[in-house]
Amino acid sequence: MEYVSRVLLEIDGKEITDFDEVTENEEELYKIVELMNKTGFAEKLPRYGCKVKYVIPKDDPEFDFRSVKNGRLTIDRQNGTRITFSGVYPLKIGEATYGKDEVSRGIDFGAEDRIEE
Repeated sequence: MEYVSRVLLEIDGKEITDFDEVTENEEELYKIVELMNKTGFAEKLPRYGCKVKYVIPKDDPEFDFRSVKNGRLTIDRQNGTRITFSGVYPLKIGEATYGKDEVSRGIDFGAEDRIEE
């Protein structure tokens, strides 16, 4: 079994690869609409995004995610396919978690578009 081994965030030509894991947000397709005598369904616009676990480098300063505006985040599945989020903005910067070997921080991103290629 192979796993995703590379997550890349590009901002103004700078590449950040210090990510341990990434989770895509769920996609809500329809919403229930209450009608007079039955239940209806309304299609929802897609809201793309993901959550990443950023590993804070030991010897370098922590990346300032507040500076991310209109970034590009690519998940390389290492099997010839990629998922690219464009128009990426940070929605939430999580607390630091101190483990035995690393310090990490959760970052929630919203995106304008998602392309699977």
